Amino acid sequence: MASKNFLHNLTIPSPCNADWNSMKGNDQIRFCAHCNLDVHNLSQMTHRQAQRLVNKSQGRLCVQFIPGPNGPRTLPLVHKIHRLGRRASRLAAGAFTATLSVTSAVAQSSLSSPSSNLTPPNATQPNLQWTTGGSIVGTVSDQNGAVISGATVSVSSGDLQISLYTSTGYDGQFRIESLPEGIYNVRIEAPGFAPEQMAAVYLRAGGDARVDKTLRVAGLEESVEINSHTESFVMGGGAVSIIQPDNPFIRAAQEDNLETLTDLIAGMDVNLRDEVSHTTALEHAVGNANREMVQLLLSAGANVNARNEGGQTVLMMLDEDATTDLIWDLINAGAQVNLKDQNGNTALMQAARDSNLEAIKTLLDAGAEVDARNDEGETALMLAASDGDVTVVRALVLAGADITAHDEDDNTALSLSQENNHSAVFRFLRSKGAIETVAALKKKDE
Repeated sequence: MASKNFLHNLTIPSPCNADWNSMKGNDQIRFCAHCNLDVHNLSQMTHRQAQRLVNKSQGRLCVQFIPGPNGPRTLPLVHKIHRLGRRASRLAAGAFTATLSVTSAVAQSSLSSPSSNLTPPNATQPNLQWTTGGSIVGTVSDQNGAVISGATVSVSSGDLQISLYTSTGYDGQFRIESLPEGIYNVRIEAPGFAPEQMAAVYLRAGGDARVDKTLRVAGLEESVEINSHTESFVMGGGAVSIIQPDNPFIRAAQEDNLETLTDLIAGMDVNLRDEVSHTTALEHAVGNANREMVQLLLSAGANVNARNEGGQTVLMMLDEDATTDLIWDLINAGAQVNLKDQNGNTALMQAARDSNLEAIKTLLDAGAEVDARNDEGETALMLAASDGDVTVVRALVLAGADITAHDEDDNTALSLSQENNHSAVFRFLRSKGAIETVAALKKKDE
């Protein structure tokens, strides 16, 4: 089994000479007419999106990327995405980037905030007096099976006078809840892809209607704006490879092979960092969420606070599959929850970026500083508000997070949620007393 935490070990064994600029599509994915395959640009994804794409494909896909010191250079998880969100908020007012939950409370909040500009101008909010409702859910992917994040999903019903919008998350999934029984039209759009329209989707009261859709790259007749890049790319087709650790002990951990690792552990320096992959056995074990392997390595003396080249400890590498028990194993072994990486990020901030609610709760219970700041002045709450997960935002606020804190750009959690059109987060923060600051309003008018 391959490690889930491997993107910095990715290489292309046989680069190809296909011209990226001659392909049709967008900055993230284009269609190669030569090999009749989609080519994914890892450098226009976040690290997590790129990792999920490669992991799901098991290495069988075409990619290109800007090489960095530790594998493909990817988009920062927050800083640049905020700026993209600001640009998108002016151009695409009809798209919410948070999953919508249509409840009476939301309706009342929207009515009590007539000045809010978060509601799409063409969206009609229904009369929300339903005691039970159903959900329309689904996953959007491309022709290679890779998920598409940020796709706009609109659901409408003329009979019910409903028109709602949401977008897919980093995992390509969307969900619109609390809808009344009826027949709906669903339309899915994403930059660089041909739109898909599904008519007569029937939703039962209290049930789920699943709409999984595969989008095709836009045809030649469809105009797609392409931004040129001045940096050189590495491109390869057919397969990508993952750098294998040179040391067999660490390779066993990467491959999630507990039996081999157990056979090799006697007399082994369990804190050895591989010269090729620059990883340790414990990092792979945590990345694979293998609690039994983690416990074995900890009992053999693995340093739970060892740092990688980016200054990260294993608490900052928690996968969404990591259980509360596994996290407590690390903490009980001495893991320091408030250590920072080279950018000033803590384990709590990383969990907030990843919307890892269980990790957030566990880290807070273990004494994580809820208002710790990174080098850009951002807190975990700001990161969660930017990404739009209202459940994570709620957990941090209930833990005492300062909703008035400002980063170096004078952003607050409220202004970041507004700039990225995360209406549910915006309304929740407003309900907790967050206000739009003068600085934030001034920036919006610039």
